Amino acid sequence: MARGLVLLACLVVTACQRPPHFRGEVVDPPRPVPDLVARDHRGRLFRTAEQRGSVVVYFFGYTHCPDVCPGTLAKWRRARERLGEEARAVRWVFVTVDPERDTAQKVGEYLGLFHSEFLGLVGTAESLRPFYRAFGILYEKVPQPDSGVGYLVAHTAFVPVVDALGHWRLRFNFGTSVEDYVHDLRLLVQEARRTRRAGR
Repeated sequence: MARGLVLLACLVVTACQRPPHFRGEVVDPPRPVPDLVARDHRGRLFRTAEQRGSVVVYFFGYTHCPDVCPGTLAKWRRARERLGEEARAVRWVFVTVDPERDTAQKVGEYLGLFHSEFLGLVGTAESLRPFYRAFGILYEKVPQPDSGVGYLVAHTAFVPVVDALGHWRLRFNFGTSVEDYVHDLRLLVQEARRTRRAGR
């Protein structure tokens, strides 16, 4: 009987120590994000090192994007709504891949169509390049001679997710459902709370 209780206790402990089951693509091993700096659309300095304690969701896009970008930001809005109170522990950061056209004002107006808490990073291509490199983001201008926009930008469409300790943990590929966003972000928020309680 005693041996059975010990075995049961071991099984319970093992179950509790299992890593969470994410639905997004897991970055294994997690990658520490370097200390990157840029200006946000409100003119404030944004540093990745100062985001510790929050889960940070990034997306690299542009305001003239006809499909992928507005579709992704609409999912962000719905995911944020469904997270409820837990949304306070998540930051949503849009990084432009079209710095020539995406001024701070334009990015602010664009993000305001989705949610006032979404943050946009702007600047020159040179100042934003460290962000592109850190997450393996590729982009390329595609001329549109018969269009008033002049060109579109083909760009990496996945969404990197950084945990509260500053490690790149997940990537949501284009097409990830709102339900999967909420599921995985909730797991990371809960993980961050456990870490804080443990004093780490």
